[in-house]
Amino acid sequence: MKKFAFSMQKVLDLREFERKQAEAELGRALAEENRIQQTLEMLAQQRVNSIKAADNMNDLHELYGVNQYVVLLDQRKEALLHELAQAKIVTEQKRNVMREAMQKCKALEKLKETRYAAWKKAALAEEENTIDDIVNSRFEASPKS
Repeated sequence: MKKFAFSMQKVLDLREFERKQAEAELGRALAEENRIQQTLEMLAQQRVNSIKAADNMNDLHELYGVNQYVVLLDQRKEALLHELAQAKIVTEQKRNVMREAMQKCKALEKLKETRYAAWKKAALAEEENTIDDIVNSRFEASPKS
């Protein structure tokens, strides 16, 4: 009995590779989103700390410096929010690429399963015919009493 061979195995392997690449790219995009989000949280904490520190200040120059620092933090926050929006767009694109790659893999895997089931059914039928032939040949060859 011959071994099962899927004629499109190389294509399936290529699709699996593309799926893994898409997963890695999506992971990188999500990591970038998380990095930006963590930076935003850090800026928010720095802003809160600066405002709390300003409550205890009496010197006008120190208050002005804190105010300028808060303005700088706000500007940086706006820039990061813009980066985050761009990163979310990229992440969604990567997610779509991954979804497509998964669908292509799934279609080929289903085709492989279908062909394997047909091969197995044919192999079992062939094996059954071979056994029937062996049994029939023994009965025909045996002497009649």
